[in-house]
Amino acid sequence: MNEKKLLLYLGSGAGLVLAGLGYLIWSEYGAIGEAREATLQLRQNIDASRKLLTATTQLEKDVIVLRETEQAIKGILPDDKDLYNLHRELQAFCEASEVRITSIKKKDQASGPKKKDAEAFEKVTYELTLEGDAFQILAFLDRVEGHQRFMRIPTIHWSASTEKVIAESGRAAHKVKLEVETFVYKPQGGPDPVKIEGYARKRELLLGEIAKHRDAVSVEHYAYRGQRGRRDPWVDPRVPVQGLDPNQKPIQEQTLIVDGLVEGMGDLKKLWEQFRKPDLNVVEQMQLRADFETKLTELEDDSRKVAASGTVVFPPAQNRLQREVLEPLASLHNDYNIIIGNKGPTAENLRQILARMQGEIDGGQPKSALEIYMTVESSLPIVQSDPVRRAIADSLKRTAQEARILMDFQQVDLRIGGIAIQEGVPPVILINGRALSEGDAISNELVIRGIRPGELELIFRGVVLVRRF
Repeated sequence: MNEKKLLLYLGSGAGLVLAGLGYLIWSEYGAIGEAREATLQLRQNIDASRKLLTATTQLEKDVIVLRETEQAIKGILPDDKDLYNLHRELQAFCEASEVRITSIKKKDQASGPKKKDAEAFEKVTYELTLEGDAFQILAFLDRVEGHQRFMRIPTIHWSASTEKVIAESGRAAHKVKLEVETFVYKPQGGPDPVKIEGYARKRELLLGEIAKHRDAVSVEHYAYRGQRGRRDPWVDPRVPVQGLDPNQKPIQEQTLIVDGLVEGMGDLKKLWEQFRKPDLNVVEQMQLRADFETKLTELEDDSRKVAASGTVVFPPAQNRLQREVLEPLASLHNDYNIIIGNKGPTAENLRQILARMQGEIDGGQPKSALEIYMTVESSLPIVQSDPVRRAIADSLKRTAQEARILMDFQQVDLRIGGIAIQEGVPPVILINGRALSEGDAISNELVIRGIRPGELELIFRGVVLVRRF
């Protein structure tokens, strides 16, 4: 009985032990499953975190590039405040290109359906009406195209100048109506920008990418090279023949001559503006003054020759020569004389004038030599205190007197009929129907000094002159 109880107790205990072990094993299996699920979730979290870290790095790069590109966008698109500057700049473009502006106004944008979401770019359009020749208009368009801000011209209407206007003014005055369109950059409000740690260092690493994006939004500029001898395509190219001397230069050549003088006048004005700058040192001022005087003398000489030679006879070219060269040249010379005050012309400038006068006299053009002298005559008393310039001024006065004498001599009527030269016999020449020899007087002021084959040497008002025949 005791053994049966013992066995019973042992069996019951073993069963309990086995049940406990089974429970423990079952519990461990459950824990292992949960651990596996936790491990899987952890791995998924790690993968997601890795993706987030990778995406965040790329996002930081994108944000940095976008922020830096936004600065470039602000540079090429005006804000509301800069629109006033843009209006003034358009007017300055007209002045610089010599286009006459008759109207400029901001165009009211057509009202359309309102958009739910505001846009970052708002279109602004200006309407302009201009007058000028083809190349002035093209110069204006070039300034619009090459401006640092983004602008475009969506519409343009061109009306060619009339022949009457061209004949009266010497310049075509085409009427052009156009629209200049730009955009105002208005970034929309949002959350405050997130601070990026190490922004400056990361920005340095992205300079190449930033430059690439900036270039993509920048305005590319091409240099406009002007007329370069081309004709205005909106002006009738046919040459009018009525009233023109067939021996005169073609109108195209006359126009090119005037174009060259007008271009020289433009260069002289630029040099004048540089000379007028208040921040020049003494050396720069002296150099610019010498350059200005040289170019002034050259342009006065060239324009005077053209005006006196009768080369330019086409009325539009004549009008333009007078209006755009001769008149502004005289005004500029006068302004220069006022500014230099009691300083007078430089010695180098006086030497240049003297050389030009002598060249005109040698070329048989005393009138031109005298006209050159008259440009500096009023300033000669100022240089008397300077021995060097006084000596040159005296030479100028003597040369001018020679020019006057030569001009008067050219008016003397000398009709040479023949000459007789025989060895041992005084030579005889037939002048105005009279047989005269060396020493004879043709008039009270004109005496024969020498007679040689093909050449007659005369004394006129104390000056020895030679007349070749």
